Amino acid sequence: MKRFSKKYVPDIAALNTLCEHNFILLAGLVRGWEFNRINQFETGPQAVFQIQVIECSKFTNVIEMRQLSTSLPDMMQPKVMIRVYHDVKMAEVIASQNMTRIQPSYMYPNPHMHQPDEKMQVNLFLNDWLKYCHENGLALPNQVFG
Repeated sequence: MKRFSKKYVPDIAALNTLCEHNFILLAGLVRGWEFNRINQFETGPQAVFQIQVIECSKFTNVIEMRQLSTSLPDMMQPKVMIRVYHDVKMAEVIASQNMTRIQPSYMYPNPHMHQPDEKMQVNLFLNDWLKYCHENGLALPNQVFG
């Protein structure tokens, strides 16, 4: 007898709230949203972070956030692409490591072994990463979120 599991249904309200928090945290680290702008900072001897604006349009930016380390191989250095929506003040991960076009949910198991809630997981990772940067004194002082 074949057993069917329930399909994962993403919690859109929770994801939106997380993306709003990510926007606020990210805005506290970025000094400008101009094309090719690079913000780079250290949180320790082996933790250099880089945020680069790679696309600009009227209401959105696409940025790449990565950790750089000369002592770690490239595959062990986190990298995410983030779409920043300035009109609704949200930031969501659109690519992570070698995964592009992250779906809202995945059937499990799947060929790439993505988790059913992969989109939420990568946005939670970004949230933790941004909090780490803020906790280590990297936020811009008196940042205004207008």
